[in-house]
Amino acid sequence: MTDLLRNILKRAWGMIVATGPTWDAIAAEGRDVQTLRRQYVYPLMALAVLVSFVFSLVYADERAFEAAVLHGITTAVALLGGYFASCAICLLFLQKKRPDLADRTDCETVVAYSYTVILLVEMVTTVMPSLFFFKILDMFTAYLIWDGCRAIWMLKDEERGNVVLVFSVVIIFVPIVAGMLLQWMLPNI
Repeated sequence: MTDLLRNILKRAWGMIVATGPTWDAIAAEGRDVQTLRRQYVYPLMALAVLVSFVFSLVYADERAFEAAVLHGITTAVALLGGYFASCAICLLFLQKKRPDLADRTDCETVVAYSYTVILLVEMVTTVMPSLFFFKILDMFTAYLIWDGCRAIWMLKDEERGNVVLVFSVVIIFVPIVAGMLLQWMLPNI
């Protein structure tokens, strides 16, 4: 378990500080979707939900446990729903506009590792809510996708534009929309 956590944190750190070599290592691994989800996506999301639960418990004024459970559930639904919706929308885009790239495993690999920034920023802003302006760092996702297109699909610079634009907008805004929908459906949280 500690090895898995260490590998996840090492990979997440590599995505932030050494994007090119990390994407090259990911491309060389050749994982399947289930392994990617089990060994990277789900544990990183679980860590984000755990951070959300714990710090909601710490920061709540009244009925702390209920608030923490509710905040943890809404965070989990927004992040998981955002992730799977992003994968589906991006794959649909590739099938319509770039059928040569429409491989489910490659698409989900790019989405999963690009989603790292969203999860890390969510954790940081949950721990320190006064750093809400760090949400602007979600834009770093576009660079991760740009470099991921090079490593996973071997696209040249001039071929990446539309893919990067659509993937970036989808990955950044779908979790936000999912969270807003949950806030709308559960207005008292």
